[in-house]
Amino acid sequence: MALSQQKLVVLAVCILSLSTAFIWSRYYKSAAFERPFHFSISTLFFSGLALSAYSRYLLRSEPSYAPLANGNVSAKTFFKDIFISPLRLRSQSPSFALLLSCIVARSVLYWRTIRTIHCSWDGLQAFLPFLLIVYDIFELRPIYLPRHGHDTEARTAAASSTFMKYALVALLWGLSATDTLLLSERTTGAICPAGRHIERLIPLAQLITLALDAVFISQVGKLRQSNERQSKTWHFLGTLFLTSAALLTFLAVWSSIDRANFEWNVFLTWLAIGDLIGDSIAVTAGMVSAVYLLGHFHALLVSLLLTATSIFVYLQWRIMDGTMIRVWSSWWGLVTGVWLFVGVGVLLHFGKAATLQLHSSSEGVIPKNRYSFYALIAFLLVFGQTILMSPGGFRPTPAPIIANARSESDAWIAGAKKSRSLEAAVSEYRERYGIPPPPNFDKWYEFAISVRSPIIDTFDQIQADLLPYWGTIPSVLRQRTTHLLEHPSLSMGGIIIEGGEIDISPHIHGTHRWMMDVTKDMLEPFAQWLPDMQLAFNLDDECRVSVPLDRMNAYAEEGLKARARLSAKQQLLPFSTTLEPPWAKDYLSADESIWDEKSPWFLVRSKRQIFYEWISPTCPADSPVNKYRWWNRKAECLGCSAPHMTHGFVSNWTLSGDLCHQPDLAYLHGVLLSPSAMAPSHTLFPIFSQSRLYNFADILYPSPWNFGEKVEIENNKSIPWYQKLNSVYWRGASSDGFAVHGAWQTFLRARFVHMAAKARMTIRAKSLFNLIRPRADLLSSDSATSAPPPSPHITPPMDDHLDVNVSFVGNFNRCDDRDCTAEHITFYGSATAEPPPSLDFQEHWRHRHLIDLDGAAFSGRFLPFLKSGSLPYRAALFRTWWEERVHAWRHFVPLDVRLGDLWDAVSYLGGPGQSEAEEIAEAGRDWALQSLRKEDMQVYMFRLLLEWGRLVDDRREDLGFAL
Repeated sequence: MALSQQKLVVLAVCILSLSTAFIWSRYYKSAAFERPFHFSISTLFFSGLALSAYSRYLLRSEPSYAPLANGNVSAKTFFKDIFISPLRLRSQSPSFALLLSCIVARSVLYWRTIRTIHCSWDGLQAFLPFLLIVYDIFELRPIYLPRHGHDTEARTAAASSTFMKYALVALLWGLSATDTLLLSERTTGAICPAGRHIERLIPLAQLITLALDAVFISQVGKLRQSNERQSKTWHFLGTLFLTSAALLTFLAVWSSIDRANFEWNVFLTWLAIGDLIGDSIAVTAGMVSAVYLLGHFHALLVSLLLTATSIFVYLQWRIMDGTMIRVWSSWWGLVTGVWLFVGVGVLLHFGKAATLQLHSSSEGVIPKNRYSFYALIAFLLVFGQTILMSPGGFRPTPAPIIANARSESDAWIAGAKKSRSLEAAVSEYRERYGIPPPPNFDKWYEFAISVRSPIIDTFDQIQADLLPYWGTIPSVLRQRTTHLLEHPSLSMGGIIIEGGEIDISPHIHGTHRWMMDVTKDMLEPFAQWLPDMQLAFNLDDECRVSVPLDRMNAYAEEGLKARARLSAKQQLLPFSTTLEPPWAKDYLSADESIWDEKSPWFLVRSKRQIFYEWISPTCPADSPVNKYRWWNRKAECLGCSAPHMTHGFVSNWTLSGDLCHQPDLAYLHGVLLSPSAMAPSHTLFPIFSQSRLYNFADILYPSPWNFGEKVEIENNKSIPWYQKLNSVYWRGASSDGFAVHGAWQTFLRARFVHMAAKARMTIRAKSLFNLIRPRADLLSSDSATSAPPPSPHITPPMDDHLDVNVSFVGNFNRCDDRDCTAEHITFYGSATAEPPPSLDFQEHWRHRHLIDLDGAAFSGRFLPFLKSGSLPYRAALFRTWWEERVHAWRHFVPLDVRLGDLWDAVSYLGGPGQSEAEEIAEAGRDWALQSLRKEDMQVYMFRLLLEWGRLVDDRREDLGFAL
């Protein structure tokens, strides 16, 4: 091989390796992979242009090339050669149709795999070298490289022997690589539905895609090593890619007849466009390099370079996030890891022999096992890296986080009631919030003291909720409130306070009337001290107000200016007796036609993803949600959760609700993926909601569900800790979204129940070799997806004495017919199986570990859990009025909504950390009985409405309380 040619080969190897590493490092974060059809078309188009351009370069360098008289080739002639030549080239090679079919078919299969990626198997690409050798054996042709001038007939038998050895080693290496990736995968628990659903065929689609890749690579290698002029071969391949791009474009246009597909195909974000162009160029560079290398090496070596690079990039991720230390701490994981490296060395040895055609002379042949020795050294170095870089050691525990939370919580509680007199409370208010307290603050203080409120000074939640409303003038706030109550179809309940009397808006559906009745009861004891006002309460579960960040910052800035002006006032006034314009009341006497009124400010977004329309705009431009897409709903994004987690446990509960650094949650929560009833607005409407997502601007107030004691501990049903079962308990419905088009497969509650049903699987049981066991054996550890479990009591792997008692109850009804059936089969075993009956809610108190999960909004059972003396675990994005006073790891156990920390937390607190579990449970119960009573809800609501009464007063910058 000439020196210049050797340099080109080395350059091509480097480019192929780097482009493969680059693409795999972006695999989960790139919006290009979220749009596989767009990505395939753009990649094939760029590759076709590059290959065609290189063919022109080769043509001009051939001795027989005769340039035009003027020595120039017009752009028209160049593109004519590229786009019209296919009609002539098709007749030159019978492989054109085969290769075109391979490209189009694998693109369609890849699109189908991406759509249901959670049903795929990681690591199957490792079988590409094996499939290539099988294809070559199937063709019954020996390897020949005629351009190197070797006599191949004499070595046909030796080549066949090499093939068989390579096939065996390639098969074992593929099994080892796939098994290592299965052992190290960090999944979100996304569910592949049981039964006869097309999603179950995704692994088969992956294998077919790999087979098509093998055929394509082998055929391209054959073309590159043929006696044809190389300019013709490169032009042929360029034309092939361009034709494939054109055919896929036609299919995409044809699919755009459906409106949803049309919007997805046409309306691309700038982020998607940038990722598509950048990643397509990177793949193009790799494809051109691979085509070049196929002319100098056998396809087996090229495929090994591709697959090994991708797998080792993946391993680096897992080393950095601490996963591999757990995998390699088991003997089985260590065995597969060693062979993963050593196998590459063996394959390189056989691949080198195949490429060199088994020279009879030993000159230039690498001695046997030298590659394997180098690979073993590489594994030892990587293993050392794994030990050094793994955070938290082999088995981190939450003990340090618990100790820190204890001290922080005690300090907060001590500071929440510093004031021992009205004078001290007024002074503390001014010091904390920079403005005087609202009028009638003395009445609030008297009320709080009379009910023995443990919190007098710390109400940061109210201040944070109301700050943006300080940036809106009072008359606009009143008008917007009236607009809400004039449109009851928005599912708003109205409370009207006038002269100390409380009335309820008549335009409320009977099913929701109880909420306003309970709210009225909550307000009655202190209504006489409230100014006249009208309040709009959200009757839906889902929150409603999502204001883009630039506007929210403007509101906050104006609000701070308004508060600064109030702070400077020396003479403070009481609430105004008249407002201009006054509160509107015409809607109170409206007839039933008022229900037909539609508001232009609210958009119906039920049963569709809301993340990119209603969450992303509330985040900074440089935040992760606006910089990349985590489209793989199966793979856990550890980088997304890293800001609020330490050593695998939630260490910042407040930050864990902020969606701006968690783009992967777009697919992992029912409300974000497919809400049952969602009608949000981008305008700052003053809506009072029971709970909200961190990125929404609804005003939080104590829930009527809790104040009305819809769920409470009945008399004499409380059980001491030592008498409780050491078990994880949950019963509930799939209420966290509307299941359509398979959306339920990544809902929070469905993932949790599925994880609980598979809790018996250990690291060894996750192995590929256990996934292909006889079906009867599989049922014992994968019952949730195969057949109904014989008992809801399942023992997890962590400790034999810790039970898991988890199940859905009742029929699934928030779903379309197909998804309802799929859920029923997946969780109950068959379409005709009877669902488990509902149990007495008091059954919860018999268990130590109680799980609380978001539904369509917050879970109303959390406060009873706190008061029960059991240990509540909470996985939630929705936040409520009491967030600042109930503290993670002091009063409850926080869980990340990906649930990757679930069993680690349970295994510790149900095993070696049982004393800490009891301490948290007792602290939560004692604090809840002090600070989360009905009286505490009234104290919060009283103070909130005094603040709100000042906000809607035209003279609010003059209002306040002074001694």
